[in-house]
This record gives sequence, structure tokens and C-alpha cells, in this order.
Amino acid sequence: MGSIFAVEGQRLYDLVRELKPKIIVEIGGFRGCSTSWLAQGVKDNGFGKVISIDNNEHHGYWSFLPNEYRKYVKCVIADARTCKVPADIDMVFEDGSHQEGFTALMAERFKPKKVWVSHDYNHNSEVGKNVRTDFDQAFGEPDEIFFEPPTDCGLAIKYMT
Repeated sequence: MGSIFAVEGQRLYDLVRELKPKIIVEIGGFRGCSTSWLAQGVKDNGFGKVISIDNNEHHGYWSFLPNEYRKYVKCVIADARTCKVPADIDMVFEDGSHQEGFTALMAERFKPKKVWVSHDYNHNSEVGKNVRTDFDQAFGEPDEIFFEPPTDCGLAIKYMT
């Protein structure tokens, strides 16, 4: 619970390598699984920073984040609905509360220059319905929906123009 599948992590890594973002904001870092994939991409690019924001409602925050990635990541314990928004964001990976309206609010607050990615777009539950509805409201249809087995969640990807 609260993590991404390896195939989803690989797609995030590939996006980081392809788009070469300098500043990545992750909304919902939880234990650091997706953070690790993003940090590996930054490391392999030779530059960049992941700013991982989570509200500290769970125990074990960023506990899966290997020490080798810590210099590429700034872990921020804050509520993404009210925290200070970093400047010059290139990429956002959003995997936060999934409450109705959350993804749409995040899209209003955090405006990346290159790409927005939301997790759980295809999730067959109320969680997924909220993400899909909010994503579509904020961005229109995704440019790409990444949905490969064994995931039941899906990534919605919107490239900024």
C-alpha cells in the first residue's frame, strides 16, 4: 500500500532521463519508492533535485529511500495544499491524498514547465475516479496513459507546451 509498481517507477525514471528536469516536485512521498526512481534519474542525468512533499500522516516517511539518493532529494514535511511552492518546477509527480478536488488543486498550485504525472488515474475505485476527474478537469485528456501489468493504478502524463 502506498507505493508504485516497478513498471511505473521505470516510466518515471525514463521521463526524468528523457526530459532532463532540473526541479522535480513529488507530491506524496510516503516511504520513498517513487522518490527513489526519480532520484536515480536525476543522479544518472548528473544534475537536478527532487523536492518530495508529504504531510507526515504516516509513519516511516522516506524509509525506503536509500542513503545514496539523499543528496538528490529534499524531503519536505508539509501539506501540499498550503506549503510554499518551489520556483522553476520542470516536472510534477502527484500521488497525494486522492480526495475529490486534490489533483485539481495541486494543478492550480504547482505549474511545471515540462510534464505533469498523476498516479492512480486508472485505479478502479473511488480513488481513481477522483484522480481521473480532477486530472481531466485540470489538463484535459492525458497525452499518455501508462498502464502496464501488474499495475492496477496507471500514470496519466501531460506534457506542457
